[in-house]
Amino acid sequence: MRPIIYLSLGFLLQLTRAQAFTLNNSAAIVFAHDEVSVNIASNNCSNIGIDETELLSIVADAVDSYWNKSPTSRLKLRAGIVSSQLAAFKTGLICNANTSCDPNPTLAVSSGVLITCNNNSSNFSSNAVLAVTVPNNISGNTILGSLIMINDQVGNVFISKSRAEKVSIIAHELGHTFGLGHSPVSDSLMYYSTVSMRKSLGADDIDGITYLYPKQQPVTCGTITEKNNPNSWLGLLIGIGFISLLAGLFDKIQLRYLKLRPRV
Repeated sequence: MRPIIYLSLGFLLQLTRAQAFTLNNSAAIVFAHDEVSVNIASNNCSNIGIDETELLSIVADAVDSYWNKSPTSRLKLRAGIVSSQLAAFKTGLICNANTSCDPNPTLAVSSGVLITCNNNSSNFSSNAVLAVTVPNNISGNTILGSLIMINDQVGNVFISKSRAEKVSIIAHELGHTFGLGHSPVSDSLMYYSTVSMRKSLGADDIDGITYLYPKQQPVTCGTITEKNNPNSWLGLLIGIGFISLLAGLFDKIQLRYLKLRPRV
């Protein structure tokens, strides 16, 4: 009697992508709230070619064109206000030490993100350094406030950038404010160097912000019912026919093998 063969066909496709993003800290430090305001220090910009109002407009474009488009992150950045700040934000050191940054407590941002122009050459190794950023008010693993300093020295490179490039630069620095370090992936916004005409987040950027601020899906109860559908029987018949075809093909191969098998 010819044996009955049961075929079970399964297809499994698993897509994996190595995560290359880095963090600003050895531990994951994050803002406690899902919405974070980005404010501008007033009367601090002299040499970057734009005023605070235009800079705030660039911030709005940076958050809406980049980070707020991540579909898997709960974090939302918002363009805030132009506010008066201490003169030290224009002239002071962002860190007390140049090696591992010990944030200058005088410049601690009370909440959210503050962007200021700064002309202290000790903060920028050269005019080619566009900006420096540090979360400088941290409690445990929670970021309370972060500071972005734009290079406002005479001869800075920031002034020569197009508006679209300035949007990309600010978006990159905002990544540092909420906990991301640099990415080694060149098509990422968080790549260590600027890339011309970058207009969107890379996969590694989305992985990074999602790792720090995952979007929690609500737990719901769902049901599904069968509807009388004539096509459902057609699909079943096609499936049975396909399995029968494979079984017949296997039988033919087996019979051919038996015919060709050497006799002892």
